[in-house]
Amino acid sequence: MAEDLVPIDEVARRLGVRASAIRYYEERGLLQPSARRAGRRWYSPADIRRLAVIGFWQRAGQMSLDEIGEILAGPAAVRGWSQIVQERIEALRAQAEQANAAREYLEHVLSHHRDSPPDGCHHYESVIYQPLSTLDH
Repeated sequence: MAEDLVPIDEVARRLGVRASAIRYYEERGLLQPSARRAGRRWYSPADIRRLAVIGFWQRAGQMSLDEIGEILAGPAAVRGWSQIVQERIEALRAQAEQANAAREYLEHVLSHHRDSPPDGCHHYESVIYQPLSTLDH
C-alpha cells in the first residue's frame, strides 16, 4: 500500500492545485494525508480522489468549502447533501438573475446613449439614487 502513496507536490501537480491549497483543505478538516514521512505529506488514491471531488464541487457547483465539507461529512452532516445542493441551485439562480438584470440595464444604457455618456439623461438621473433592487430597465 505504501507504494501507492504520492507526495503532496506530485498530487498538486496532477490536480493543478497548489500544495498550499491542499494543506489549507487539511486545516479545514476536508482531508488528512495517509502518511507523513520526513515531514512530507503522502496521499493515497482515495485521498487524491477526495481532492478531485473537492475541486469538482468548487468549479462545477461553485460551492464553498463549508458546503463541500458538509457534503463530504456524509451522515454526520447537519444538513443532507441534497438540501445543500438545492440551496446552491437557488443561490446560483439568484446570481444569474442579478447578472442578467445588470446586462440588460447596461445594454439599455448603451442603446440609448451610444454617442454620449448617460449623465444628464432624465431617466438615468431618476434611477441613480434608487436601490438596485428597484431598478426597472
